[in-house]
Order: sequence, then C-alpha cells, then structure tokens
Amino acid sequence: MFSSETPHGAECAPRPAIYLRSYPADAFEMECHRRALEELARHAGLPEPVVYIDNGRRPADGLPARDALLRAVRDGSVATVLVPGLFVFSLNDAEAEALAEEVGRCCCRIVQLPPRSAWANAPAGRTRSEDLLMSA
Repeated sequence: MFSSETPHGAECAPRPAIYLRSYPADAFEMECHRRALEELARHAGLPEPVVYIDNGRRPADGLPARDALLRAVRDGSVATVLVPGLFVFSLNDAEAEALAEEVGRCCCRIVQLPPRSAWANAPAGRTRSEDLLMSA
C-alpha cells in the first residue's frame, strides 16, 4: 500500500516520503514507526510525507511500494526519504547501503530514526530532529 496524493498547488514541489516494510505482515501496518517518522518530519518543518508501505512482502515477492518510491526519487518528486533504518530497503547490509547510495546520487537525502537514547540527549533549545536533519 502506498499513498501518492499530491495536495493542490504542490505538484512541482518535492515532497518527503516515508518507506516502511515488514515481513511477516504487521497487522498495525507499522503504525508506531509511521507516527514517529511523521513527527520527525513535522518537527523539521517538512510537508506531510507521502507514505509507501510494503507490508508482509519479501523481496522475492516484489516490493511495489519500494519500486514506486524509487521512481519518485529518480524523477525528483521526492527529496527526502524518512525510514526507521536502512534495513527496510534490505536485510542484507550491502544491498541496503547500495540502495541508499543510489538514492543519494539522485540528490535525495535519507533520514533514519535515531535510537531512543539519542532523543534523550537532545541539546537544550533544539529538538533532536533538527540536529538529525542538519547533519543529513
């Protein structure tokens, strides 16, 4: 499942995207991860992200939402991809890194959720999400 609705007047502006994948299927469709990533985008002042989900799919089954996300990255309609970790692209670290590098070559940044301990150590006066996006 993925959503690709574009709000009126934003047809040309790159939008952030969230990509989530779970196998086996998550009955809640990774709601806690989605909410955390939406909050990260909100705190960073990004528009509402388009959500791409491959729920209950293995790479061998095909990942249509990931493929749609990559098309959006390549055509420039997505400038930031928010993920809980690169593992959503592949459980094979080398494959996940290769896909992340491809996204980067398209002038798109990937922002990962930090470990919970990183949120606890946010500097006073600034949110941790601001630090993450400044370093991305």
